[in-house]
Amino acid sequence: MFQDNPLLAQLKQQIKETIPKKEGTIKATEKGFGFLEADDKNSYFIPPPYMKKVMHGDKVVALIRTEKDKEVAEPDELIEQSVERFIGRVKLFRDKLNVVPDNPQLKDAIRAKTRKGMSHDELSEGDWVVAKLIRHPLKGDNNFFCEISEKITDADDKIAPWWVTLAKHDLPNKEPAPQDSWSMLDEGLDREDLTALPFITIDSASTKDMDDALHTVKNDDGTFTLTIAIADPTAYIAPETEMDNEARERGFTIYLPGRNIPMLPRELSDNLCSLINDEQRPTLCCTVTVAADGTIADDVRFFSATIKSQGRLATMTFPI
Repeated sequence: MFQDNPLLAQLKQQIKETIPKKEGTIKATEKGFGFLEADDKNSYFIPPPYMKKVMHGDKVVALIRTEKDKEVAEPDELIEQSVERFIGRVKLFRDKLNVVPDNPQLKDAIRAKTRKGMSHDELSEGDWVVAKLIRHPLKGDNNFFCEISEKITDADDKIAPWWVTLAKHDLPNKEPAPQDSWSMLDEGLDREDLTALPFITIDSASTKDMDDALHTVKNDDGTFTLTIAIADPTAYIAPETEMDNEARERGFTIYLPGRNIPMLPRELSDNLCSLINDEQRPTLCCTVTVAADGTIADDVRFFSATIKSQGRLATMTFPI
């Protein structure tokens, strides 16, 4: 009866309006309590019960109350939610689905559901998942609630840290889809034939995607003519195609301990566009004159070419 009483609700609102308010950011601690780091540079204690309504990093308006002769902040209004998409591990309580965020400042399990088309049965205790926070207590909901959008990997996957790192930064975890065959495009380019020059590559011994090669000549005046050749995948990939757009979206090859996730299909990155020893490859080149002290002259020239690497050098790591 009292819950629906409009007069009582009006009285509570009037009392609330007389309480001082502060805007600030939530700072959580490992012990369950927290602080409101107010915009006016003051810090206010937040007791554990009030911390149940917010997350570390939330931007809020808080009521500043006096409890036991001490000023405390009660988060009251959400200005900016700190967590939207997050990585976590599945936790089952009485067969109810929960996610524990992979964040030292977010230790509480969050009730969860799976996205449409994803089954609860696909998930087990400890599995790594991507989730989205869809309910927040300061938005009128009783508790935090999230939706699992993706399973990253199983709980016992030995290389889970790599997959989790990729998912945390929203990076792809596999190479682009392969293509049945690749052939060079008729680009109408006049590629200079540099196949007779002794270019070399310098990479680690295990590298397959060798994307640059060097050729240098010492001149009579003590300067050096340096030519840098960069593998040219545009010889195989036409502009604005699906593969071109995907490569633009990725932007780079991802290197992880013991493995990599190439920007291009491996048929290109590890073969047709890799500057493999004794194989002709299309490249983009730059020739510069370098003084003995390392100064680069103004005669820089860019051009398309075909080269043939004639030596592969491998870097070595020595123990300290």
